[in-house]
Amino acid sequence: MRPLPDQLAALGYAVMKTGTTERILPHAIRQKFEIAPDGTLVPPTEGSTRPTSMTVTNAGLAVVEQFDLRVP
Repeated sequence: MRPLPDQLAALGYAVMKTGTTERILPHAIRQKFEIAPDGTLVPPTEGSTRPTSMTVTNAGLAVVEQFDLRVP
């Protein structure tokens, strides 16, 4: 599936990227980490059976792209 801006451009809309910004999400972001064989913390891979050694919770900030949409 193509990103929404590409889909709208294919329909004839004039789509222009105007920049990026940050949004505060209504929830915190939780990240789980495992200890790799070399001792570093790494995100778990799909199907991993290693125990989670650390969970980090941080503010729900997300970088988003902004677009200007014009009707043709």
